[in-house]
Amino acid sequence: MNSNQFWKNILLLGLAFALPWIFLIVGPFAKQSQAEPRAYSEAEIEAGGAGVGASFPDPSSENYRNGAGAGAKIYEAEGCAYCHTQMIRPTYAGPDRWRPGWAGREEEGLLRETEPEDYYGEGVAKLGYQRIGPDLSNVGYRITSREEMHRHLVDPLSINADSGMPAYKHLYTPSPRGDGWAPTGRAEALVTYLLSRKKDAKIPE
Repeated sequence: MNSNQFWKNILLLGLAFALPWIFLIVGPFAKQSQAEPRAYSEAEIEAGGAGVGASFPDPSSENYRNGAGAGAKIYEAEGCAYCHTQMIRPTYAGPDRWRPGWAGREEEGLLRETEPEDYYGEGVAKLGYQRIGPDLSNVGYRITSREEMHRHLVDPLSINADSGMPAYKHLYTPSPRGDGWAPTGRAEALVTYLLSRKKDAKIPE
């Protein structure tokens, strides 16, 4: 192979790597870097019914300050995301939409997969690491009372004999009569947060 042919091959090889890189990475990056955020119009919000994030605690609301916000921090600190997701998988990736109560209120036409807008107002999207326990995106519809949620936290085996969930008794104190567990403020905040998990609001088109 002569010198000219060698450099010609090097040039062709460089182009073979450079062109896909330009079209698949540089071009899309340049286009997206010029994108500007756009607020939903009133018409879009109205068309979406409940509106973006309407099912979730507003960080400026009294509910958030008095429980759900603190509960989210406890959820993180207790490592709940290691065993629970907050993401209804696309149909091709799993049967979440057919599991009772997982994907939203079917009777109101809200049964759907997770959308990016579902994490509106959350500082950290708690997608989870793996799904050892059930998804919690809509656990506020499956467990509707504070008493039942507390029972699930303090004694999971009383709910499901096959549960692998640990008991969170460190968030509770023995009752004075010794016949139960009284929730601490941390337990109350965590329950408030869990009951607020209702990620099935309509999303504007």
